Amino acid sequence: MNSLFWSRMHGGATHFPIALIFAATLFDALGFLLRNARARREFSAIGYWLAILGAVSSLGAVFSGLALSKWQIGGTGQLLHHHLFVWPAFALLIALGTWRALAGTEVSRRALSLYLGCMVMGCALIAAAGFFGGEMLLGH
Repeated sequence: MNSLFWSRMHGGATHFPIALIFAATLFDALGFLLRNARARREFSAIGYWLAILGAVSSLGAVFSGLALSKWQIGGTGQLLHHHLFVWPAFALLIALGTWRALAGTEVSRRALSLYLGCMVMGCALIAAAGFFGGEMLLGH
């Protein structure tokens, strides 16, 4: 398949994990901060599913990105900068999605606060990876 196909595929596939992980972080943070037990449970359940779906959808983004880069894990220039943020973000999202799936929706506040800190770090890594991906696309 040609690079135009993979470019379009990667461009479309990256939006799902980005949106899902940012939304999961928001809903889990709301569930953590709210005092109402029912609202806390509901936001936590939404965050749970969004984190799992975000981790699963990141597989398509990574596969299409690897195909686009001709299976280079590193690269040079902007591709290297992109990959320096993508790989830690991907590993963290898979780890957090797996932990969330195994831990369920009812976790201790201490575990949830550690999880949220890692999710915020994952969001920062994804934002940086997206920035450098955009720079490659725009040719800067």
